[in-house]
Amino acid sequence: MRRLLVGFFFALLMSLPLGASRADLDITSTPSNVAFELVVVEADGCIYCRLFRRDVLPAYEASKQGKDAPVRFLDVNDIETARLDLKSTVDVVPTFVIVKSQHEVGRISGYMGPENFFHSIKYLIASAP
Repeated sequence: MRRLLVGFFFALLMSLPLGASRADLDITSTPSNVAFELVVVEADGCIYCRLFRRDVLPAYEASKQGKDAPVRFLDVNDIETARLDLKSTVDVVPTFVIVKSQHEVGRISGYMGPENFFHSIKYLIASAP
């Protein structure tokens, strides 16, 4: 029975369309009046990336943290062209990177749900130099 369910879910995932990436490559600089930026590194077909966009993004964009660090999406395959100074490679998607002047000041690797996300972002922004 378990094999049948696994096979069914695999077939379901394989039948989903392979569309263009939802992560727009946005290499423009941060507006001058914003000190921080939240760069969300995601990949095509990432279920946790979709969960973030559905469950967290609307509340984040309306929050104080969202005003202090506006969000920008970046495809994991386009990191090299984004001209970001990252402290290490991105191995997990989604990865949430707090950036100041194109330099990483902190990151969250992986989706953790809304409550923990907001606590972590608040801490990263508050502890940034």
